[in-house]
Amino acid sequence: MVLTGATDVVQIVTTTAANIDIQVSWVDILAPSTFTPGRTNTQVVGAETNTIVVTAGGAQRQIKTIVIRNIHSATSNGITVQLYDGTLTLAVYSKTLLASESLMYDGTKWQAYDANGTLVFVDTTTPTDSQVFSVNGTWTKPVSFSPTFVQVTMYGAGGGGGAGGSLASGTITKGGGGGGGGAYNSRIFLASDLGATETVTVGTAGGAGAPGAAGALGGDGGIGGSSTFGTVVRMAAYGGGGGRGGAISGLTTGGGGGGGAGSAGAVGTTAFGIGGAPGTSAITGNVGGTGGAGPITAITTHHAEYGGAGGGGSTAGPVSVVGGSSEYGGGGGGSGGHHNATPAVVAGSAGGKSNTTVCGGYGGGAAVGANGLNPTAGYPGVDGNQTRGGGGGGGGGTTVNAGVSGAVGGAGGTHGGGGGGGGVGMNAGLGGAGGVGGIGYVYVFSW
Repeated sequence: MVLTGATDVVQIVTTTAANIDIQVSWVDILAPSTFTPGRTNTQVVGAETNTIVVTAGGAQRQIKTIVIRNIHSATSNGITVQLYDGTLTLAVYSKTLLASESLMYDGTKWQAYDANGTLVFVDTTTPTDSQVFSVNGTWTKPVSFSPTFVQVTMYGAGGGGGAGGSLASGTITKGGGGGGGGAYNSRIFLASDLGATETVTVGTAGGAGAPGAAGALGGDGGIGGSSTFGTVVRMAAYGGGGGRGGAISGLTTGGGGGGGAGSAGAVGTTAFGIGGAPGTSAITGNVGGTGGAGPITAITTHHAEYGGAGGGGSTAGPVSVVGGSSEYGGGGGGSGGHHNATPAVVAGSAGGKSNTTVCGGYGGGAAVGANGLNPTAGYPGVDGNQTRGGGGGGGGGTTVNAGVSGAVGGAGGTHGGGGGGGGVGMNAGLGGAGGVGGIGYVYVFSW
């Protein structure tokens, strides 16, 4: 910074009465080898404009340092350093100094220091805001900065597993079908298209299928709730269907259909559980936002992409079908354990996972419960997060011991995992209850 004109001056403008100490040092250059150093001390005590350096008659005044310190113990002060040449006023630098902060010009750049003399670095990162919802609520647009974009990522809730049947005779008796997984959805909005607040609905867990009376079939699991964001601009991720309750005959048992981007998955039937819209649900090949189907055939290729996975059902045989998988949505619950006509134990199946197309317990999917005199519950599905859906719960264990009840299916993991089906009980023991589905989630990121 150099002063050369006859009227050149450096001024400082303050915005409050917080006291400011200013020290300026310079060198006057009178000839190529003639240098005269100097300095000026100024104290500002009000909101005003003060001249802190004037030009030197006949010399070039080269400013070496300017040190400005807010010596007030509590009050901030807005500082503007400006050059005035008698006609034009040019703002050189502006900053708000907090109490006891300092500002220094070293001849090339300005740097700020905190009350302890530590260099204050300028944050060059983009401000962000994240709001996470596991229950219904209201999203509020950030006011500490003006966001340009808002990304909403959500999961519908998982469907509940069906309860196992109960029977003591030598007749095929079925465990409950697994619940379908909740769908995944993600969109980026212009912040200007959204209101100051937007309503957020988080899908509630699909209810567990309830055991029937001794000697009776099991109840169906409930459909998982849907997650939604916004009113004028709206998006949704629908819940998975409930698993079919276990029959007391050789009927096929469909797992619940996976939730879709356009509708919820259906409760399993004796055919299969139909996945949610927009596409036509199929046993395999469900892509986009279409929910996976809950199959009744012994396959391991039933998976979805953005839709939730179908729950594991069972053949008439019975043979258990593993819980389906989804690339992004919730995994399907596994089937509960059964009896064949002997009667002998037929094991249930593991729950499926998210972030994979490999079905049934891949990489630690929830395991099926143990069978026998003391059958155990299916293992719960792994909770999801903002990058993947929840895992499906494992099916409950079964027994062929008189008067012993079947075990409950495992709960679906949060972020839309389907609940596992309950295992078969021996009359007067009851069938095991289905596992409850995993709740939905909504994430809102602004930047």
